[in-house]
Amino acid sequence: MSTNERTKNGAATDVETIRGDLDSLKSDLAGLMDHVKNGALQGVAGRVDDVTTEARRLYGQFTAESERQAEALARRVEERPLTSLLIAFGLGFLGGRIFFR
Repeated sequence: MSTNERTKNGAATDVETIRGDLDSLKSDLAGLMDHVKNGALQGVAGRVDDVTTEARRLYGQFTAESERQAEALARRVEERPLTSLLIAFGLGFLGGRIFFR
């Protein structure tokens, strides 16, 4: 075998080795991307659960506070019906003037 043939065989072997390394690298990179994607999705899912829980808690607080305020307003109207009527009339009059301009 001549030196030229050995160089060609050695180059071919090197190219095959590099090709195998590149294929392995592609496979490893694909696995890494899948791992990162799955981890990110799990993190997002956990945060969505946290946000949902917090939203439900805040909604419950808002509902309870709204009911308390409505009951307090109803008591004030019952205690002072004439004052409540005059306030409602005044607000309606002002609202009518503003909206009909």
